[in-house]
Amino acid sequence: MKNLIACLLTALMLLGLCACGGDSTPAPAPDAGSNTTEPAAPDTAPEGETMLLRLANSHNAEHITSQACQMFADLVNEKTNGRITIECHFAGELGDERSTIEQCQFGGLDFTRVSSGASAEFAPLMNALQMPYEYTSVDHLFKVLDGEIGQEVFETFKNNNLVGVTYLHPGSRNFFNAKKEIRTPADMAGMKIRVSESDLMLALMENLGAAGVGLPFNDTYSSIQTGVVDGAENNMTSYIEMSFWEVAPYWTYDGHSYMPDMILASKQTMDKLSAEDQQIIFDCAKEAEVWHRDAWEESEAKNAQIAEEKGCTLTTLTADELKAFQDAVAPMYDSFLDADQKAIVERVQALG
Repeated sequence: MKNLIACLLTALMLLGLCACGGDSTPAPAPDAGSNTTEPAAPDTAPEGETMLLRLANSHNAEHITSQACQMFADLVNEKTNGRITIECHFAGELGDERSTIEQCQFGGLDFTRVSSGASAEFAPLMNALQMPYEYTSVDHLFKVLDGEIGQEVFETFKNNNLVGVTYLHPGSRNFFNAKKEIRTPADMAGMKIRVSESDLMLALMENLGAAGVGLPFNDTYSSIQTGVVDGAENNMTSYIEMSFWEVAPYWTYDGHSYMPDMILASKQTMDKLSAEDQQIIFDCAKEAEVWHRDAWEESEAKNAQIAEEKGCTLTTLTADELKAFQDAVAPMYDSFLDADQKAIVERVQALG
């Protein structure tokens, strides 16, 4: 009996020593600064990993600007051998322009095609590139956008977690309405005109004696049709392709602004890409933009012919009539712009 008890006590002591001693090989020390609970997230997407990104656009899929967005997406897919797929959503499916910019800002969306009117709140210097009657021609416009000025303005988007990818041809914006021919600012007195939801466009209408009504682009047709507004302003391609001519047959060529369209990206999305993939994004966007520039000019001419065939009243202003519009909005250059914006405008005008 005594021998049995002695054996049991010896076994218990051995078990205790094993429990206390554990593995005699020390565990490797963690690297300095490492997170011992979970591995740190990589700064960029791992090489070879596929990515599905989304691009929003308020235009319908057939619009020529939408075609440029799709070309951009297709080129990126091709140049990355399918590693990066950009899925395009049209006709405001993911929200209006302001909403999609905000989604990009906070990383909920990867790219959006928007107008300068909607984006100026996120990069105030943009106001200096969309002032009424600022450009003398399309060539003047792209001399600005393709040069130092355009890139300087794009850089300011980073302050709001956005990245300027490329500018797109916006077309010359002109007035159209359901009521009458417009030849002077006096003809616009009391009219309600749909404009983009921006302070600049609202100020433009006030200076011309009309009431600007900020509405989403996709609400324009129904708003004219139901009399919520009397007319709107846009380029000829949108006028025809969105069938605005059906409800607003009076068109005036006043060319009050070239408001650059652009593709913006979420900075969060771009930061996930390698430097090489970021450059692919920029290069493909530029290639699509160059195609779009030529295609847009052809589209404007084609759609002007369609508008004439539809029986629309197309009014071309005389030099004196155009000057009346220019004079009416001239005070905006002092009242609407701060010192930095005025300096940009002066540089823009010097290139004209």
